Amino acid sequence: MPLLWLSLLVFEFIFMLPAVRSRETLADARYRVSRKMLWDPLFYVGATIILLAFVQWLNSGCKLVYLTDADIWQMSKPAAAWLPFSVEPHAALNRLSVFIACWAVALALRDAMSKTSKRLLLQIMSFVSGCLAVYSVAQASAGTEPFVGLARGEGALALGAFFGFWLLVSMGVFADALAQFQRSSVYIFLLGVAGNLAGMLYFASVLTAGFYSVLAVIMIFYWIIYLAPHVPSHTQLKLFMVSAFVMASTVFVLAYLWPGNPVAFKIKAALPMDQYLSDFVAIKNVRSMAAVELWEDYPWSGIGADGFKHFVGFVIKPKDWQFFMDNKAVVYNDWLQFLCEYGLLGCGLLLAAAVMLVAPVCNRARIALLFGTHDENDGRVYLLRISPIVFCGVLALLMCLLESFISNPLRSPGFLLSWTCVTASLSAFLPAKARVTGNS
Repeated sequence: MPLLWLSLLVFEFIFMLPAVRSRETLADARYRVSRKMLWDPLFYVGATIILLAFVQWLNSGCKLVYLTDADIWQMSKPAAAWLPFSVEPHAALNRLSVFIACWAVALALRDAMSKTSKRLLLQIMSFVSGCLAVYSVAQASAGTEPFVGLARGEGALALGAFFGFWLLVSMGVFADALAQFQRSSVYIFLLGVAGNLAGMLYFASVLTAGFYSVLAVIMIFYWIIYLAPHVPSHTQLKLFMVSAFVMASTVFVLAYLWPGNPVAFKIKAALPMDQYLSDFVAIKNVRSMAAVELWEDYPWSGIGADGFKHFVGFVIKPKDWQFFMDNKAVVYNDWLQFLCEYGLLGCGLLLAAAVMLVAPVCNRARIALLFGTHDENDGRVYLLRISPIVFCGVLALLMCLLESFISNPLRSPGFLLSWTCVTASLSAFLPAKARVTGNS
């Protein structure tokens, strides 16, 4: 219900209080935004996704039944067998609410919000995600469930990947704020960067934490190089010293001061690493084959939200149950899970929506490459020419894409909403049109 209320408020904002351009009245802005949204193909693709999820929710309520004549268990048929369906009404409604919220937020960011508003939104979300990370770490340290179990790698929630995603985004948001001498940069560093770093280390898997840690170290050197023409040299030195202190303190606490921490626990559980990787690959292969087999039985509209955990028992062999003792609901591959639960129709629509969100970023990045940015960074190396929000945001999106093939981060509502917000915002920080001089 909070997601549905959020969606309603966002749509009210789109039509009642859109960003007003210079020499434009509020009525003109409302007309412009409404017309732009109706011409936006994402509006219709998103509406179709929501319609599919809505039908799955209405046609839900299947139950496990035992056929005495055949001596087998099977899932009962939905009310309308020829329509998309789902097993659990609650799970279907949950996923429907998430899709509506992502649709509303994406349209608001693409069609109704200004660049300044998007920058402020990313700063607020970096701050809030850091606060959530600090709270989660405090709860896990105090022995509160379910945070302790999540910190030790139990459960299927993508909490660690969520904090890793916002760690990279926050590093770009911080560099952007510091380059503009905003006072909020201090709080973004303390909570958005340091807070999300702690949350990522606490709750991410060993492989995920390793990748994000390496990228975080690389980003520190990126900060120093990017900010060179924007801030005084003493500010660069302070930033490097503070960053080095945070990294060194983190290593010291985890390695020496607190040997029983969740990071050490997960590392010990993953040793020897070759055995850990072979076990993970075996589990992933069995789940992937089960998802493909279920999709072949329901190719067009799938088996509904969270249908994998209800149907997987019908297709796996008894000897493979050992691979489903934990986290039975996930495939460890977001795209296979979408294909299994939403079929070719739903997966194709989700992929089309993702392409529509990414396409403006790619187009404007191409303009920046060919024609420059026409700001204080113009003339620098390309990766230093574009905004740090874009550079770190794209890096976070690529990490999410890679992780979606070995895990299920996009099943998390918070992660999917975050991915949508960041992707829909990035194009605002790139040039919209090519500016060619008379000598070109």
